[in-house]
Amino acid sequence: MFRAELLKMTTVGATKVAAAVGVLGLLTTQLVFVWLLPALSSGAIVIDGEPGIAAELGGVFDRASFEFQYSALSLLGGGASAGSLGFSVIAVLAIGVLAATTDYRFGGIVGAALASPRRGRILGGKISATVVVTAATAVAYAIVSVGVLLASTIASGVDLALGWGDVLSEMSRGIAVLILLGLLGLAIGVLVRSQLAGFLILIGLVVIEPIMHAVLQIVGGAPIWAQFLPLALAQASLADPGSGAVLSPVIALVAFVAIVGAALTAAWVALRRRDF
Repeated sequence: MFRAELLKMTTVGATKVAAAVGVLGLLTTQLVFVWLLPALSSGAIVIDGEPGIAAELGGVFDRASFEFQYSALSLLGGGASAGSLGFSVIAVLAIGVLAATTDYRFGGIVGAALASPRRGRILGGKISATVVVTAATAVAYAIVSVGVLLASTIASGVDLALGWGDVLSEMSRGIAVLILLGLLGLAIGVLVRSQLAGFLILIGLVVIEPIMHAVLQIVGGAPIWAQFLPLALAQASLADPGSGAVLSPVIALVAFVAIVGAALTAAWVALRRRDF
């Protein structure tokens, strides 16, 4: 089942488009937050001969600082603005939804069930294929993030404040988080079966959760339960372990694994009990 599911995912054009959009979206985001905004902040780029933007930013984007360089490595996109989410997240969620719903859309799920009546084996094949495809996409993300950061530091003449251990740690956790996001998308797709419904849910997830966090911060601070929502856990998993955050990256990653595991369990139960 793994080979069959992997073949389906790698030959469907929508999967390739999702991965390409994610890579190009991350590249664009990183160029803006790691290259353009620091250049505007430092006054290296002046618009219409006026240093107004540089004065407003006031050196906030300091390419030489450890914090800036660490946040610039985030595979979720957003560069130094760690609170933003972009195409990189949507793309891996979409890959998971596509892995789950393509069979339902084109009727392939019936053939899969005839070839392997055990529903758990069908889901296991989809999980394995999704892990491979999202891991390959995440590696491409890692190359983009590290490449843009190195190019930015070299071009601006600043030293790399990060150790290679920091880079490896951030990239490893980033790849793990993206794989988990892909599996979350897979679980959503299996539960709803409809490709349109799956995409509407993931768009709602990506849009509504950040808005809810912003509203909670305005009205008095986010409660503890808000830190255990999927996207919040994904971002917390990529934080600097030495930053002293309330929710450490290890705890956040473990909690995220638990949420994705629960979603996949629910998908397995639904797959076993429903008719195709």
